Amino acid sequence: MNLKIVNEIFSYGLFGIGALKIIFTILVFLQIFTNVNAVFNGGNVIDYGYYSTFSVMIGGAQVILAVGSIIMIMLNMKRQPAVIPGYLWGLGAILIEFIIPSSLYIFVLFAECGMYMRAGYKIRNKNEIYKSEFKSKTSKKIIKNTEWFYGDNNDRNEQTDIKTQKRREKLEKELEEWKQLLDSGEIDEETYHQETSRLIEKERKKSERGI
Repeated sequence: MNLKIVNEIFSYGLFGIGALKIIFTILVFLQIFTNVNAVFNGGNVIDYGYYSTFSVMIGGAQVILAVGSIIMIMLNMKRQPAVIPGYLWGLGAILIEFIIPSSLYIFVLFAECGMYMRAGYKIRNKNEIYKSEFKSKTSKKIIKNTEWFYGDNNDRNEQTDIKTQKRREKLEKELEEWKQLLDSGEIDEETYHQETSRLIEKERKKSERGI
């Protein structure tokens, strides 16, 4: 899968965990208040069974994201180092649960949730900047590599014939198809550059031979 897409998934995952923990905490407090009120008014206390299940699910998701974050830090070291601080914020958030005693955890809970949400925001923000820069560089590279096609043919013949026009349209279509494969994550950047360069070079040789 494309690294940019995986970073995007992790950004939403980390942000989502932070938001879910805030919502879960608020619901627990409301339930406690309801039960205390019920005790004083002689009502029935509501069981917390499904809350514990939900808590276990959130804890499992945190562990998965923590392990995944470590892996993503290693994968991004060379290709997208700008997103690494975001993953470190996420790891810092889960470390709070191991460092802070249970009796004091309630006081740092919202800070932990904020760290998760900040982690997701930082990863997504840097990932978007990287995608924008990459698209810009890719477009400039394609334009530079295909200048010969437009320039040389126009110099030789001001009125481009039908055959040349069809070749040009075919080249543009194939380049766009490779770009779509890259954007969808079906191929990586290295494959994209190799295949587009091969395609452009093939078309260049045909043009030089007058085919």
